[in-house]
Amino acid sequence: MIFLAGMGDSGETWQIVQDRISQEASTLSYDRAGIGRSPAAAVVPRTCRDLVEELYDLLQEIEVEAPCILVGHSFGGLVARLFASLYPQLVSGMVLVDAAPEYKELAYEKVLPDNLIAANREYYENPMRNSEKIDKIRSYQEIVDHFLQSDIPVSIITRGLPDIWDEKWPNEEILKIEQNLQTDFRRLSTSSKQRIAGRSGHYIHHDEPDIVVEEILMMLRRMKT
Repeated sequence: MIFLAGMGDSGETWQIVQDRISQEASTLSYDRAGIGRSPAAAVVPRTCRDLVEELYDLLQEIEVEAPCILVGHSFGGLVARLFASLYPQLVSGMVLVDAAPEYKELAYEKVLPDNLIAANREYYENPMRNSEKIDKIRSYQEIVDHFLQSDIPVSIITRGLPDIWDEKWPNEEILKIEQNLQTDFRRLSTSSKQRIAGRSGHYIHHDEPDIVVEEILMMLRRMKT
């Protein structure tokens, strides 16, 4: 079981869920370059493909027994998806926890007032504006270019509550856009399902950790039968 944190988050974000799952299976969470105790990357900006290759190298170095279930939150969901496309033989299932859809910032523009569009586009286009210096445009294109539908189980857990970042931000409309985009994740596998965490914001694994634990355990039990 490999836990992939969202952008800027350390592996500690998974502590509640990981502690529970580690009673049933071997687990791994780690800090990407520049996060937690990991040194910063030598070269920036980086792309999702860079993070996938670093994860692959890490798994080879510590000799993790494959295939594994990937659990990805937010941007970590993009990393999980690309890893599963590039190394399908190493992945037995995915749990996507309010995972980031590709090109979400462009979708937001449908509901953003004019005075917020420029800042939103700047965050999308400029890698220096996000905490891990990720080139989002190239990363999203990597996801599209390497799309591979599979038959592995995929559980999509989507937040049910809007996140209140700014009272000027159309939070309810953004929530509906993200919920619809995450519904589209069902195309990732012929064996996929979506579940709404009705009492959770973006950090479902903090707000309703039991839901994430349940979905992981159901996937584990399914694989044992």
